[in-house]
Amino acid sequence: MALTCCVKDCSNGAYWLKKWKLQLCNVCGCLHGDKLCTCEPPFRLFTFPTKKKNPETRERWKQVVGRQDGNKLWSPPKDSRVCSKHFVDSQPTLQMGYDGAEKRVKRMIQFESTRHRPSKKKFYVQVISSDCAEAAGGPRPFEDPEMETLSNEPESVPWIFTILTVLVCLFMFVQKQNDKIVQLKAEVQMLRQKVAKLKNTLYAEVILKTDEDVVFFTGLQSKSVFNKLHSFIAPYVNRRWTGVVSMVRNVRIFKNKSRFGPERKMTSKSEFLMTFMKLRLGLLNKDLAKGFDISETLCSRIFLAWLRASCAVLKSLIYMPDEESLVASKPERFRKLPDLHSIIDCTEIFIETPKDLYLQSATWSDYKHHNTLKVLIACTPNSSINFVSKAYLGRVSDKALTLDCGYLDQLPVNCMLMADKGFNIADDCATRHITLYVPPGKRGHSQMSSACVEKTKRIANHRILIEQVIRRLKTFRILANEIPISLVEHVDEIVCVCVQQYVT
Repeated sequence: MALTCCVKDCSNGAYWLKKWKLQLCNVCGCLHGDKLCTCEPPFRLFTFPTKKKNPETRERWKQVVGRQDGNKLWSPPKDSRVCSKHFVDSQPTLQMGYDGAEKRVKRMIQFESTRHRPSKKKFYVQVISSDCAEAAGGPRPFEDPEMETLSNEPESVPWIFTILTVLVCLFMFVQKQNDKIVQLKAEVQMLRQKVAKLKNTLYAEVILKTDEDVVFFTGLQSKSVFNKLHSFIAPYVNRRWTGVVSMVRNVRIFKNKSRFGPERKMTSKSEFLMTFMKLRLGLLNKDLAKGFDISETLCSRIFLAWLRASCAVLKSLIYMPDEESLVASKPERFRKLPDLHSIIDCTEIFIETPKDLYLQSATWSDYKHHNTLKVLIACTPNSSINFVSKAYLGRVSDKALTLDCGYLDQLPVNCMLMADKGFNIADDCATRHITLYVPPGKRGHSQMSSACVEKTKRIANHRILIEQVIRRLKTFRILANEIPISLVEHVDEIVCVCVQQYVT
């Protein structure tokens, strides 16, 4: 805000005062703005009187300045000032600059000099006593009747009443404060109940309202399956150490209903739901933490705890069935292959590019053109998964993976195994008395014969089942998307839990 003189043709303002303070003083040898300098400034700026404190003087100053704002008299803003060059007798009177300003000043001075002012004369009353009046020969003044007059001295109050008054006031104040404290305690209790209810909010009940919601968020078939699976896995996650080590049995005492440490921020069912949502939808930890109102670190810990427990509990669902069960559950289209035991194929899972150059080379897949991990999956003719291998580096061949995982050793003797022509394991299967059923190749021939084409078509119609199983397994988007490096060491558990969800 620039403080300037409002008088016409006057350029004095705060800018020139600041510039003058930065100049050297010829008398003192210091800057004019220093405290040691005793020189007077070239001018001073005075503010207009305010409307509240001195409205008459403010109007007088406006009349003297004489600025017009259209047809009305100009009203000074906050930054308007009048410099000391225009002041005489504590009001602006000199060098106003506007037309008629000098004449207006003379008229106002003349008006002020001839203005009638009430005289402030003091009237004294002479009191004459009665004796003096008789001596003077005048009439005796009228005597007022006797009346009691109140003494001007303040009455003294006993100190005991003062103390009692103070005590009563204190008692009333304390009583009011106690009432407020009781009211605030009741409000705090009510708010604590609300907070506890919000902490124990069942996100599972809010999110999973119908069976369609359960299928979308978790991949399970219905809400009852979700509740039963949670009740089956939860005891293995909720076990917490609450006792001391027994000296006799050397075991620790566990209690399922209690938990050692701070209170949980989420219910057990909400944690279970969050874990399956991450597997099914492939959500990031930050997204889940915002949705469930927890930190990213806690979200990661909960996910890994439930992942390990689910994998340890449900891994028994992936098993090798006996021949009678296979024959009883074999579909009609596989009846022509009575000895068919299972169909195998490998699938690849994308991972982030590791920093280590050796791992980059070992996980690179020429088929996918990406860094991957490879897993062998086997299914029975009724589309049930009966074997899942551990995750191998993406550069390994299908033959090396099949022989290293030990799946051929688990197959019964004199059974049939269907695979793609990339599985060159005919000799290994022959040594184990297993029939390998693969499409014929055209190595050494320019064109396949009609019989080979017919056989290839027949095998492809049956082998498409394993492709459908893998495609359904990839509906868990954590496997379809790129897995971060932080979860690569848990890929076996992730694949195992996803397969178990597929089985259930």
